Amino acid sequence: MPPPRKTALLNRHQRKTFETVAIYRAVIFLKVLSLEPVHPYQVEGAAAKGGKSISVWDDMTLRTPDMIVDGSNGNVACDMYHRYKDDIKVMKQMGFDGYRFSISWPRVLPGGRTSAGINKEGIDYYNDLINTILANGMTPFVTLFHWDLPYCLQLEYGGMLSDQIVNDFVEYAELCFQEFGDRVKFWTTFNEPWSYVVHGYTLEDHYRTDDPTSIDSTVGQPSSESGQMSLPPNRLSKKVTLFDSTFQPSRNTWFPVNDPAKDAYTAARNLLLCHSAAVQSYREKFQDDQQAVQRAFDFMIGWFLEPVIYGQFPTSMLDAAGDNIVPFSDDEKQGLAGSVDWVGLNYYTADFVAYEKDPSGVGYPADQHCIYSYYDKNQNPIGQPTVLSWLWMVPQGLYDHLKDLNFDVRGFFAWSYCDNFEWNAGYTSRFGIMYTDYVNNLTRYMKNSAFWFTKFLRASSTTLPAIDIKGQVEKDPAPVSKKRRAT
Repeated sequence: MPPPRKTALLNRHQRKTFETVAIYRAVIFLKVLSLEPVHPYQVEGAAAKGGKSISVWDDMTLRTPDMIVDGSNGNVACDMYHRYKDDIKVMKQMGFDGYRFSISWPRVLPGGRTSAGINKEGIDYYNDLINTILANGMTPFVTLFHWDLPYCLQLEYGGMLSDQIVNDFVEYAELCFQEFGDRVKFWTTFNEPWSYVVHGYTLEDHYRTDDPTSIDSTVGQPSSESGQMSLPPNRLSKKVTLFDSTFQPSRNTWFPVNDPAKDAYTAARNLLLCHSAAVQSYREKFQDDQQAVQRAFDFMIGWFLEPVIYGQFPTSMLDAAGDNIVPFSDDEKQGLAGSVDWVGLNYYTADFVAYEKDPSGVGYPADQHCIYSYYDKNQNPIGQPTVLSWLWMVPQGLYDHLKDLNFDVRGFFAWSYCDNFEWNAGYTSRFGIMYTDYVNNLTRYMKNSAFWFTKFLRASSTTLPAIDIKGQVEKDPAPVSKKRRAT
């Protein structure tokens, strides 16, 4: 709790403080205000439930509870494993736009690697957590490693002290990318790597034990205050007590201790190799769809927008279309570049886009290497359907897109004032905010959208005259026959 003086200062300048927060929210942090990341061991609880195996932190707190000030552990913690839906709801009510959390490696891969089995319960838990975050209009930010290494890997080869950790971490990361990457767009490989390495392999402030027989003399040194032995938390002493899957002591074993002068450097080196290998895998194996989305954008909007701004077709089009497209010459580029003062965009709907490796056909459709759909891989629709098979309402998508790009939107033209002849759809598609009665003298009626638009326009205007809506209807009359012809 802040001291009274600071509290009084905050109250005295409350308006200025809120204005500062608004600027920070809108400008500095990518227009997303997110809660700080949480360690799964710190908040999840359910330490021995849902198929989760033991992590190194489970081992430390169970084997040497005196290493924790109050002798506690994370077996229950905040019980977010069972309470996350209510927690996310509260976060949204507080006004947060994003939530950054960490995945527990031993919860999704109890054996540390995929060959030892994937825990479906763990995958389902994080899927539902992510879906709940999104359903509340928030953005998930996911950290892959927040110190809870699977205990089995620590026992097998010393965890981060062995370069074997790189392959296992990449397997774990790829599983997360595969299972959650369609909804998670922001990934962090390691949380606080310096703290993990230094406190885990160098300093003697995290892991104490009163039993000197379980501490190798090359690792632990007597504490100047208590005479107790100290051991960094990511090492194993020579003699350790193992715990089984039910978190009960099972047997004692001996484990070799590495060189304490080199361990921190070794762990940091392997950690960085884990990071680079995971990033390389993500870029090579899990960005085909993201690149397809960019190509889809380039092959539609960029096709005509980039030449009038930069003087040339998008690079992705030139690369993908090859000899099918002729680049502009230097003289042509000079005339095209900067030849636009403002841009208007006709926005109808949106699509999910995925990579298509071997498209059929030739030319423009095939050159994109894109598959378009109104449904994601889980058959969830992109938005609300309309009476038109190709038109789905995705207003939030447009809002988020323009906000992310920081576009300076100055106006909006509604298409259209009244129903009209809609090209090859004839009179079967109605885009007007005014209903046109093609049977009865082409009479106009205000639709719900017209009433909404009227209210919207008047909300910020004091000069608009009153409007007579007597006799208007709020719902569309019955649609006319498809055989209706223009008169």
